[in-house]
Amino acid sequence: MAAHPVLFSIGFRRKMAELPYEQRRQWLASVARKIQQGGARIDPIVGEELREVARGCRLLLVDSVERNLGPFDARHLEALLEVPRERFVRPDDVERSAEDVPLPLDGAGLASISAPHAYLLSYRLLGLETGDALVELGTGSGYGAALAAFIVGESGRVVTFEIDHELATLAGRCLELPLGANPASSIRRSRPNVQVVERDAMMSTPAWGDAKKVSVTFAVESLPPIWLGALPEGGKLVAPVGPKGMDQRLILVTKHGGSTVQVDHGAVRYVSNRSVL
Repeated sequence: MAAHPVLFSIGFRRKMAELPYEQRRQWLASVARKIQQGGARIDPIVGEELREVARGCRLLLVDSVERNLGPFDARHLEALLEVPRERFVRPDDVERSAEDVPLPLDGAGLASISAPHAYLLSYRLLGLETGDALVELGTGSGYGAALAAFIVGESGRVVTFEIDHELATLAGRCLELPLGANPASSIRRSRPNVQVVERDAMMSTPAWGDAKKVSVTFAVESLPPIWLGALPEGGKLVAPVGPKGMDQRLILVTKHGGSTVQVDHGAVRYVSNRSVL
């Protein structure tokens, strides 16, 4: 049997880190082309190469996010490095998966995978940590849920709500594999700490359970009273808020003594709410 490429060794990762970023990016682009040419069937070795090269490209992403927007909890930065964002983008965008930019998930601009730093900003405001229960409103392809699942660990849980049937199905498929698994593997395993629910997030509060932290990934014109009412004592909710076509603000809501306090944490840009309610 042919020797397996040393793609998971410390030595390989050190060599990857020593390469100039442009060489890493070009390598990722070449592997992405192999994936596109292979269609639905991905050669296992190419799949593993993609995983490692994409991770190597994310080294600069992690450094940049920490330098420009930090400090962040070490566990949050580790999630940014280890969660394979290339799994959650469209095939044509794999070579851009390590860039700190939002990428479309459809042709109409109704859904996108946010820039990696955007998720970390929300998780920092929520104080997301190991063992937490998080509700995510707006799953997309599942990348934000994957980051959160990595952070909360096996002792925590993530429930994420998605209004779009195709995206909910895609997210469920993307989240099936444990982080770090070969995407070409025929062995399918569910991540026990993530649940994808196909439902309008605006009306999802009955299914929030006892979660005290809520992350919203789409912009609302104003914070729905039903969300504020469902937030438990000591709970936190972070959401982009602003009228359509106007500036959005990232708002952190905290509930104490039965009342909510809202704090503005700056300008952001998210896709708009798709609910008809």
